[in-house]
Amino acid sequence: MGLAFDILLTLLIELPIFILFYKKRKRPMALMYGALVNLISWPLMHILKSSTEINVYLIDIAVVAGEGIGLWLLTECGWKKAFIMSAIANTLSFIITNLINYDLLFNKDMENIITP
Repeated sequence: MGLAFDILLTLLIELPIFILFYKKRKRPMALMYGALVNLISWPLMHILKSSTEINVYLIDIAVVAGEGIGLWLLTECGWKKAFIMSAIANTLSFIITNLINYDLLFNKDMENIITP
């Protein structure tokens, strides 16, 4: 359940940020392409995190670059705008998902939470 919660949280954080960068008529396009880019980059990032010894920060920098390129090509906006969107969205997503302690949220055993 942790990975499903993680992708849902990531989408709930990043997609509204992508939408804020566009006017109302282009927001559905930004939502669709933002979801597409995230659904491609998120599994790749977690495969790299779990199967390699690459530093997590380097993987996230690569995700920012990859999503920036994807948003730039798909949304046909300027490359600066795409990379700024990607950097802001992924930085907030990284911070928030790392602050949440999955053990405390999904742990049924309360003895691990309360320490004498």
